[in-house]
Amino acid sequence: MHWRRIASFLLGAWLAGSLVAALACLNNVNSVDEALASGDTTARQVIARAEHEGARMLLSSLTAVQNARLLSNWELAEAPIGLLLMFTLLMERHTRILAALPLVMLLLVGFEHVLVLPDIAWLSQALSFLPVGEGGAQRGRLDNLDRIYFFAEALKLLFGLGLAVLLFVMRAERRGSRSSSHMSNPLERRARV
Repeated sequence: MHWRRIASFLLGAWLAGSLVAALACLNNVNSVDEALASGDTTARQVIARAEHEGARMLLSSLTAVQNARLLSNWELAEAPIGLLLMFTLLMERHTRILAALPLVMLLLVGFEHVLVLPDIAWLSQALSFLPVGEGGAQRGRLDNLDRIYFFAEALKLLFGLGLAVLLFVMRAERRGSRSSSHMSNPLERRARV
């Protein structure tokens, strides 16, 4: 079976899913300001009735809930992907040592899911109902938690990219050794000449 190909596919799905989740959350945060500045007459009427600051608070709260749910669901989906990736790497003798990288990536996901994301979700939800200038200490804590989450995600992606490079290099080396051993067979050389 082509375990490295399966591992490469799983790794690609994992990394792509992580990037899509990050971009979706970033887009959600930016969509609050876009909705408030929208030229849509219906949106402007609703915002005018709810007052601009109230609409901002409500949209920020909805964005916080949506981002927390998206990230939590993605982290839960990462666990089986990571476990399958580890399994596929363990199936081939040459890649068994590489199974440590998805393990580290899964530990980072667990750290995010258990220790960081719940606090981010709670703080962003609580801060969304405060006026923009208030809650300085809590906003600072939220910024620090966001940085920790971003750093853990960046580390996970770096480990994943490192694993992808190693899988690619191993595949290229294996191809090179096949062609050189294939050509070193004296019967093959005679048949080619």
